[in-house]
Amino acid sequence: MRLRSALALAATAVALPALLNRSRGETVPMDARARQDAPGSFVRLRHGTTHVVTDGPESGEPILFIPGATLSLWVWDGLFERLARAGYRTIRYDRYGLGFSDRPEVEYNQQLFEEQIIDLLDTLGVDRPVTLVALAFGGPIAAEFAVHHPERVARLCLVSPDGFATPLNRGLRLAMLPGIGLPFFQVFGDRALKSRLPGYSRDRRVVARIQARLLPELRYQGFKRSLLSALGNVPFHGAEYLYRFVDTRDVPVQVVWGRQDPVTPMPPEEVLRTVFSRADLRLLDGVGHLPHYERPDETAAIVLDFLRAHQEPA
Repeated sequence: MRLRSALALAATAVALPALLNRSRGETVPMDARARQDAPGSFVRLRHGTTHVVTDGPESGEPILFIPGATLSLWVWDGLFERLARAGYRTIRYDRYGLGFSDRPEVEYNQQLFEEQIIDLLDTLGVDRPVTLVALAFGGPIAAEFAVHHPERVARLCLVSPDGFATPLNRGLRLAMLPGIGLPFFQVFGDRALKSRLPGYSRDRRVVARIQARLLPELRYQGFKRSLLSALGNVPFHGAEYLYRFVDTRDVPVQVVWGRQDPVTPMPPEEVLRTVFSRADLRLLDGVGHLPHYERPDETAAIVLDFLRAHQEPA
């Protein structure tokens, strides 16, 4: 039996390079050529280049949009425009490893993402508290930033936040296995990521929009490596302790969540109301993972109500 297992492992080791060579995954380097038609601008921070897009009046209150695990800054389409038109200065960016930002050869952990936010705000000259609007995987990142830097955070808005035993499909679970995870993900990761797309919305038009934007980005080198590192270091399965701590601070918190979200399913409502005992909870019936895609006007109105209820002093 041991001999058979050893032979199987040896055969896998021999076959794996061929599988990797046949993979049509990440074939394009993230460089100036890849970025030439990207919107917005690029800033050089301590860990690499970051893609950023700003909208709205420069004098407006700043809002920093933190993306989720796999969808880059375009995921905020439908919300940022409405907030910019309302007079807020919106700042969208790609985390390291995502979209058109660099994929440095480092560990993708909370400290890295915290330093990216600090560097980005400082480089953009944002010298006043900022509202953090975070989607899914960005929830724990935003919450920890608010814990460590409450003086830099005016408000915290969490959209479909990870951190409550967020489920993974079989492909992503296999990709998380030590040793074989990354080679497996390099070969089969596109399939695993595509299989999640129908869960983003029951509206096929929404799914089609997401697919059209995501699939071209899967070509860029370093995405899968950085994603697996981030999944292994950010507490997307268990961030309740962060949310409870933020809930005790003076930072106003809003949670916007679709009750029919299969990507980041809501925990029982009583759990939410215990963890976020002081937060403005907006739980939307008939809505999936991306409320601002499915009901942009309603979602923007909800967020604007929250912003205005906790207006920054003039």
